Amino acid sequence: MTSREIVVMAMAGFMLLGLGCQSTPKRTVLSAPAGTNVVASRHNDEGIQAYQQQQWESAKQHFDAAIAASPQFAEAHYNLGMVLYRLNAMQEGDAHFIKAANLAPGNKIIWDAPPLRGVTVPEKEVPGMSSDGHMHSH
Repeated sequence: MTSREIVVMAMAGFMLLGLGCQSTPKRTVLSAPAGTNVVASRHNDEGIQAYQQQQWESAKQHFDAAIAASPQFAEAHYNLGMVLYRLNAMQEGDAHFIKAANLAPGNKIIWDAPPLRGVTVPEKEVPGMSSDGHMHSH
């Protein structure tokens, strides 16, 4: 084997290692906070069990049911986003991650969801920035 072939094989190996790490994020799903609707909480718990067993469709059904029982249940939206990512429904997952973030603005785990990483929310208005978040010249 030539040195060029060794370099090419090594690069291919490193790329495969990198892809493997990215395709299986080490993220967790979230339990219901105290005071959550009992039915929603039960479905969320069952969804977590299914998720941990990699039963993605079952987990999705339970998280959907939790959201149906309690539409403002941020953790269930986050959990559904996690399942949808596992099912390669990224765009639909993104919508649930964003919904969860809107419902739980202080939750660091939710705000570290894939579509929200690196997003910063200004704490106060920036001069020259309109309320819609865009720069406008007048």
